[in-house]
Amino acid sequence: MKEDFERDQQHGYYNNWRKSYYQFNEKSHINHFPSHLSEVYESNYYYKTTLIRKPISPLLITDKTISALLGISFEQSHILVNSKTFYIKDIRDVKDTPFNTIVFQLGALPLKTKEDSRTIMNRYFNKEPLNYQIIQYIGKSLGYHHRCPFVSGYEIFVPEKGSSNGSTSWYGLHHILDSMEDKKANHIKVYFREGHELQLNVSARSFNEQLERSVNLSILQQMVIDELVGLLHYTRTPYFTEELNIVQRRLKASTFTSTFHSIEKVLNFMSNYRVNEILETVFGVGNPYIEEIRRDFTLTIKNKPSSFHE
Repeated sequence: MKEDFERDQQHGYYNNWRKSYYQFNEKSHINHFPSHLSEVYESNYYYKTTLIRKPISPLLITDKTISALLGISFEQSHILVNSKTFYIKDIRDVKDTPFNTIVFQLGALPLKTKEDSRTIMNRYFNKEPLNYQIIQYIGKSLGYHHRCPFVSGYEIFVPEKGSSNGSTSWYGLHHILDSMEDKKANHIKVYFREGHELQLNVSARSFNEQLERSVNLSILQQMVIDELVGLLHYTRTPYFTEELNIVQRRLKASTFTSTFHSIEKVLNFMSNYRVNEILETVFGVGNPYIEEIRRDFTLTIKNKPSSFHE
């Protein structure tokens, strides 16, 4: 299914690409033959074609520029988010358009579709090694109960609003190089690779909170990969990582500190959290015996039953 979507999407890119290029035809190698022999020697005619790509100017993405952005976007029936996607804009509330989502990608003009962003993102999540439900569960264990970022290796997408009850917009932190707060308007301007600018309708506090969440989820994933597999440094690094995004700069900052936890401690913590969640579901949060049962379960998990060694 993934291959079908990618083939259809690339086919659409190709057709749109042809419309976005200047095409010059130069007729050459023309011999002058008598008119009555023109049909006989028609095979001697050929055309030399030169295609020159039109550079894509940096885009300004705000609620006021949606109409203009729709005008330059290519329509797609289905969209598959990839590593070059930097923003998925939910436009269901925009009037006078049948489209529900605009998808922005590096090196290409935007794509518009009647699919909602929830459908597009679920398709993306399902093709990743860990889907969003698993990332959300990990986030809950860290206290992130709402608007959990999706972190999958180098790709980090953050929802602008809670996405549990419907579609929302998602911005790719892995392509954001910098941000600036507009205190008067109470929003954030973010700057993507290739000069694209987005007016993000969230407060600076919310944006920075999501940045810290993404950093923590990212470092946790790296820690698990290093501990379990040890292959992180052998995986292919995208070409654009030479220019550090804001998550990578935060991890390298001298003010950032983190405590190393062994994989055993992490898994033990996750197991305890899962047991606590089950106990609260079965007995209720206010049950007077839940703490005693929880202590017994925790002790069993930490000490390990003897049957595990037999």
